[in-house]
Amino acid sequence: MSELWEDIKNAYFSYNGMGTNVFFLFVAIFYLLITNKKRQRNLLIYEIFGILFLMTPGIANGILKMSGQNTDHWMVYGILNIVAVVGVVMTDYLINIPTKKEKIIVIVIYILLLQTGMGLNYTSQHLEFITNSYKISNEVMEIAEQLEFVEKPRVLAPEQVAGELREYDTRFAVIYGEGLSFTQENLEQLQMETDSYGCNCLVINSEYDNIEFFNSIGFSKIYNTEHYEVYAK
Repeated sequence: MSELWEDIKNAYFSYNGMGTNVFFLFVAIFYLLITNKKRQRNLLIYEIFGILFLMTPGIANGILKMSGQNTDHWMVYGILNIVAVVGVVMTDYLINIPTKKEKIIVIVIYILLLQTGMGLNYTSQHLEFITNSYKISNEVMEIAEQLEFVEKPRVLAPEQVAGELREYDTRFAVIYGEGLSFTQENLEQLQMETDSYGCNCLVINSEYDNIEFFNSIGFSKIYNTEHYEVYAK
């Protein structure tokens, strides 16, 4: 049970750090409870059951571990539809305010509350144009741009790199999925894997780089990043 609560606590603070404060959800649910409007009842019931799921050990652990990555525990809060619920409640409260002056005051308060929920984090990076719309790391972006020069790239790469390459361009034939072998710490085994999968591109962690070996099996280094080496035939 203590492990479950630790997971929920870490997920809670991680989700808040991403721009949506869960505290606003609790305020919104309280508002729905005291107003008890029929058109909002289903929304209220859905959110209450969502919170109960997070507090039920078997179900909560199942949801938290569904992604298979401990760093993604914050995603469990996606079942609560926090933005939608808070938006409905804020709008409902606003339209029931009688005077225009009071509406303006409430709107200003809303803006301040929302900005506080996002941590008042104003830096130059928030004002820059988006240059990476693929939501992948800069290193993988660099690798993908280099692979575009390879004719019909068929890539064997570490799991994280392979997954992000698929997000970048589905035209890349990336060897990726359960049951596939990628043994970069054993070069002879890695050679067998590249031959078996018919790969003409190879991405490995820099710590396993051996340029003489890869040259001997027909690969040439075409690029390198801080953590990865990129080879192609």
